[in-house]
Amino acid sequence: MNTSFWESNLFQTLVLIVTIGATIGIALWQFYAHKRKELRNAVSILLLQINDIEKNIEYILSEGLINGCIQEVPIHYSTIIFEENQWNKYAHSVVGHISQEAFEKIDTFFKVAQRIREQQIYIKQKIQLSTENKAYYYYSAVYNQIVITGQPLQNIQSIVDRFNESIVPSYIQKELALGLEKTLKQYHKLSDGIAYT
Repeated sequence: MNTSFWESNLFQTLVLIVTIGATIGIALWQFYAHKRKELRNAVSILLLQINDIEKNIEYILSEGLINGCIQEVPIHYSTIIFEENQWNKYAHSVVGHISQEAFEKIDTFFKVAQRIREQQIYIKQKIQLSTENKAYYYYSAVYNQIVITGQPLQNIQSIVDRFNESIVPSYIQKELALGLEKTLKQYHKLSDGIAYT
C-alpha cells in the first residue's frame, strides 16, 4: 500500500482546490470585466444622448420660439428631442460612479428634457391638425366652386391662386408658447463639464 504523493488523495484534493479556485477567479474576472464594459457602454450612450438632446433643445431655443411666439415651420420640422430616455435605462449603472451632485444635475436635465419633449410633441400635433384643416377647407372651397356653383375654370383658377398666395399661420394658443418658454427657461446645458467629464 505504498502510494506515491502524486496518486494520493491529498494531491487530488489540492488539484481540485486549485482548479475550483482558478475557475472562480476567472469567472469573477470575467464578471467584473463585463460590468466595466457595460458601464463604459452606458456612459457612452448617455453622453451621446445628452449631446443630441442639447442640440435639439438649442434648435428649439434659437429657431422654434422667437419673442414668445412659436415658429410653425421650425417646430413642425424639428427633431423630437429624444425617442427613448436612456437615463431611465442606465441611471442605476452609474449611480455609484459619479458624485451625488452630478447625478442630481443629470437627473434634472433629463426631467426638464422630458417636459420639453412632451410639449414639443403636443405642439407638433396641433400644427399637423391645423395643416390638415387648412387642406380640408381649401379642397372644400374648390369643390364647392366647381360642383355647387358651376363656375368656369378661370374663376376656379383664381381661387386656387388666392389660396396659394395667402399664408395663414396655424392657430396655436398663447398658453402653449408660454408653457414651452417657461420650461425652456428651466433648461441648463450639461456639456459645459460641470456635471460630467
